[in-house]
Amino acid sequence: MASIFASNIPNIRWLNGEPISTNLKLHPTSLSFPRCDSNARLCAVKTGSGGGGAVRNSRDPPSNGAELLRKPAASSPSAAEESESKARESERWVDWEDQILGHTVPLVGFVRMILHSGKYESGDRLDPEHERTILERLLPYHPECEKKIGCGVAYITIGYHPDFESSRCLFIVRKDGELVDFSFWKCIKGMIRKNYPLYADSFILRHFRRRRHSD
Repeated sequence: MASIFASNIPNIRWLNGEPISTNLKLHPTSLSFPRCDSNARLCAVKTGSGGGGAVRNSRDPPSNGAELLRKPAASSPSAAEESESKARESERWVDWEDQILGHTVPLVGFVRMILHSGKYESGDRLDPEHERTILERLLPYHPECEKKIGCGVAYITIGYHPDFESSRCLFIVRKDGELVDFSFWKCIKGMIRKNYPLYADSFILRHFRRRRHSD
């Protein structure tokens, strides 16, 4: 084991002024060092001109300081922000005409089936399911709904229009027995105006022909 000599070290004096011999021989067994853990990681301290430092792991690649000049990465948007952005984008590209058609065409087909399929004769009361659909999904959108209902609805039936005998239409039979006709086309238009106010006028102008008689 190699020894450490102080032959070339100038005289070292204690505080009391007594010199230490220049022939002092230091044997390694006289020096003690803390035991090193084999799993310990060596770290280096990188200092800048301002004296600050950062600890770097010995396994990190050597740094040339370029990271100090990099532009900070923009923070990623939160899940809520992404969801809101997607919702706005989806709304921007909605085909409102197709959406209105998808909402109204099934109802128009449903009423035409009732009027023209031969299932009902004039004066017949509608089946409970058909009647409920008319009362819940069509009649409330008629512009004169309250006036048409009057004292209350007893049931819904089929009949010919009083002024246009070749046209079959829907009738409300009131609780007092009075028979009142109503136009399902007015109900459809009222529903469009209620649910799609920004697009209703242009849609109705494009898809509804002028009818022969007042609805």
